[in-house]
Amino acid sequence: MLSRIKAGMLIALTLLLAGCGFQLRGGDNLPPELHRLTLAGDDKTQFYRLVSARLQRAGVQLVSPDGATPVLTIAPLRQGNTVASVNARADTLEYAMRFGTRFTLDMPGEPRQVFNVTFNRSFLDKSDQALASSREQQQLREQMEHEAAEQILRQLNRLSF
Repeated sequence: MLSRIKAGMLIALTLLLAGCGFQLRGGDNLPPELHRLTLAGDDKTQFYRLVSARLQRAGVQLVSPDGATPVLTIAPLRQGNTVASVNARADTLEYAMRFGTRFTLDMPGEPRQVFNVTFNRSFLDKSDQALASSREQQQLREQMEHEAAEQILRQLNRLSF
């Protein structure tokens, strides 16, 4: 008897959450207008391949441009390092890596929409361990590419037409 009450409460809670529009984070609910899409950009880069794979996992069919299909254009990635902190002898201790891209969405019959994705991350300067420092920067760049691809999908999820 107690298990039936628990099951009934679980079903009622599930229906209540579904009825109010609750969705688990990370769910890909792209607008129906974006289920067929043309992806433009430098298709030889790792970032382009990440965005392409992420779109396909979200159920988007990537097609050739035909004039009636929305076009998502990804600009080249930008990366720059600036000094974030120094010690008393003016030696660099920490860098701030700025990473970003811009993407545009051209919908037929709609004005172009422009979006920016930027991230800032810091990393320590390990001048005595140059190989470790360069590997850390490479890992940070890869992590930021994945985050930028996720951010593009999140911004596309929020669109309504």
